[in-house]
Amino acid sequence: MKAKKLSLGIVGGGSNSWIGHVHRISSRFDDRYQVVAGVFSKNSKLSIKFGKNLGISKERCYSNYKEMALKEAKRVDCINVVSIMTPPGSHQIIAETFIDRDINIISDKPFAGNLDQAKKLYKKIKSNKKIKYALTHNYSAYPMVREARNLVAKGKIGKIEYINMEYIQDWSDGKNIAQKNAKKILTWKLDKNIVGASTVLNEIGSHTYQLATYISGLKGKSVFADIKQISNKIKMDDNAQVMINFNNGAKGMFWTSVTAKGGVYGLKIRVFGSKGSLEWVQNDPNYLRLNPAKGAVRLLERGFHGSEFSKKFSRIKYGHPEGYLDAFANIYREFADSIKNKNKKEYYYPDEDQGLETIKFISACLISSKKKKWTKI
Repeated sequence: MKAKKLSLGIVGGGSNSWIGHVHRISSRFDDRYQVVAGVFSKNSKLSIKFGKNLGISKERCYSNYKEMALKEAKRVDCINVVSIMTPPGSHQIIAETFIDRDINIISDKPFAGNLDQAKKLYKKIKSNKKIKYALTHNYSAYPMVREARNLVAKGKIGKIEYINMEYIQDWSDGKNIAQKNAKKILTWKLDKNIVGASTVLNEIGSHTYQLATYISGLKGKSVFADIKQISNKIKMDDNAQVMINFNNGAKGMFWTSVTAKGGVYGLKIRVFGSKGSLEWVQNDPNYLRLNPAKGAVRLLERGFHGSEFSKKFSRIKYGHPEGYLDAFANIYREFADSIKNKNKKEYYYPDEDQGLETIKFISACLISSKKKKWTKI
């Protein structure tokens, strides 16, 4: 007998949202969910129109998230999970509204817009034992990232000593950003109330730090950060370089930028231990380099011999590419399984603990950059 699908509601991710498209496709990969409700735009007419195009009944296409939470909670067939795909500054208040109705949460990153919001949301999640929370730091769900985490946990590269990580993009598409074109290019990312404490750190830096802690199992202890804005007139954080002390004594070098010319897309991480190192590059995600301190370099391939752990998170055979959508889908699948099997303790999706840890890192970076000194996380 086929298992009953979880009813999924969506907040955000409307017609102009590419990440909304990613979430919806990923939720359907493994037949765990059915999208039955949502609010997709601040414009109620557009929200209803878009929802109906997805096959959602008109009465479950809502005008705003408060109406959705209230009316869904009163239904016999209330949604099991709500997926939040709005900008960072609204993540906390939307999630709390549904937590109050005992509805499980899958949220796009980051956990919250700033540290105050993150602490409030964390407390709310922990106080409600009826719900589960997942955060779509999707890079942590790539099969070979999971393989790297497993190798570290098994001590294959020894005690972690150094972590080098970077994530760069170029939001300007090669253009110089000036006052006359900044709003057109950067849109809502210029608004602190929407994007949160730091644009570059919330948008892609959060992924970078989360990936480092996820693979290594470490937490940051202190940081020395240098955060740059585009200009004195365009006050948006666009570049961050951070030195990190981890809780086991390891050192980290972190770089993230959204104005790196020619850096259309680049996420990579290298983890060095006392016995060797691991290297993963998101643009070539099916491979993980294992570099022993002595001996030949090994190139591990997703789902192939020598990468047994990665098979648990692979949908297609080795030799065929697998990537971004599959990683999102891994989180959706694991979250559904965790709801249906409450006795199982081991899951790999990012949760509120990793969410709070990442926002604490971002907050410490902002303080460090301002004061020009080492700052505790």
